[in-house]
Amino acid sequence: MLLSKINKSILATITAVTFGTLISSASANEVYLDSTAAVVNSDIVLQSELNAAQANVERNFKQRGAKVDPINARRAALEQLITRSIILQMGKQYGLTLTDTQINQSLAQAAMRNNTSPEAILKSFGNVDEATARQMYADEVIIGEVRNGQVKRRVRISDAEVALLAKTLRDIGSIEPSYHLAQIILPLDTNASGAQVNKVTAIANSIKSQARNGADFNALAAQYAQGSSAAQGGDLGYIPESQVPVPFLPALLKAKDGDVIGPIRSPFGLHLIKLFDVTNQAVEPVTTYKAKHILLTTSVIFSDEAAYNQLDALRRSIEKGSISFAQAAKKYSEDTGSASLGGELGYAPASRYDPGFAQGLVALNVGQISKPIKSSFGWHLIYLEDKKIDKDSEEAYKQRAYELIYRRLFAEESQAWERDIRSSAYVKVTDPTLVQAGANQGIDSTNVNL
Repeated sequence: MLLSKINKSILATITAVTFGTLISSASANEVYLDSTAAVVNSDIVLQSELNAAQANVERNFKQRGAKVDPINARRAALEQLITRSIILQMGKQYGLTLTDTQINQSLAQAAMRNNTSPEAILKSFGNVDEATARQMYADEVIIGEVRNGQVKRRVRISDAEVALLAKTLRDIGSIEPSYHLAQIILPLDTNASGAQVNKVTAIANSIKSQARNGADFNALAAQYAQGSSAAQGGDLGYIPESQVPVPFLPALLKAKDGDVIGPIRSPFGLHLIKLFDVTNQAVEPVTTYKAKHILLTTSVIFSDEAAYNQLDALRRSIEKGSISFAQAAKKYSEDTGSASLGGELGYAPASRYDPGFAQGLVALNVGQISKPIKSSFGWHLIYLEDKKIDKDSEEAYKQRAYELIYRRLFAEESQAWERDIRSSAYVKVTDPTLVQAGANQGIDSTNVNL
């Protein structure tokens, strides 16, 4: 995809220089010439991509009832595209690619999980041809794989944290408040000098003053936030009280709808938080799944396609009654821990498993065998024997606590990781609209000196 972008940009430049006069005089056959909006390491963001992303940001803001001016919408869109480009380049370095067969398999799995069709998923990417939609879907899968792999290793959860939150959840009972929040994080290093702290604090106080004087907080997030959160206007949706970071909770408990809290300092920078609304929601019970599985791992001589085909043939044999699932697991599974038990995994919540495995598991009905599912360990067949809801046991509260802590830390570390990869990337904005408005300041890597 990178090569095609570069070729298209070069072609556009050559065409503009060589045939500029001809095009200007032939308005009946007008040709759109693409050009570069930003350079990101060895990749480029095209004007056409930025235009489409800006339109999407403006559409999302409008759907939320928020306002954003075109410059800030364009800036937020470019922030999102830059982050995507960096992550996709990382995926390329790691050798992450999807063949047509793998895209088909992934689409089928995603459709099953979301009770839709592969065609509907591709249509969700907008008014583009099928090949472009498939590439966009593949990019999303790769971005998810890179993000999960990189961020998971940054998350650390102690037993003491889990035990404390489990006790809090038991005390709360079946209902807890949820807060509709939006956030702007201004990056600030933990070892920042006094002058740097004062500079970023002054920016934070200026943003807060603008918000208090009627400026739309989502639009301010589009203007000041970095990374992919800018395109969402900093909107976090509804956050259960048990997932709110402890340092923010005292101020949040005192706040009224519409208040802007902060700036509050954390290891990630200075936070400004807007409270839109508070509602009470039922605490979700823990669902545990009793499952069996068969694992095949890939290698240089045993491809993904071969693993998929072998498991798919094995699934058909099991469904015909030629062999039982337990017999097949003992004979073929490469998970030595469960193979001798006929693939038995026992009861466990989905969060205990690899994300790919978990997504396939929760999509199953009791008694159903999955199509081959890919995880970071290889390819699986999953048989769901039973599932049950556990509301009151100590293990249920601990599992719920672990999930809540993990979600919160993953979200925090994901934003921190985005800032880290941005800080080490070369970014140069060339989009005339943003450059003329001075909105490239803070995006260009040469200009980030907070």
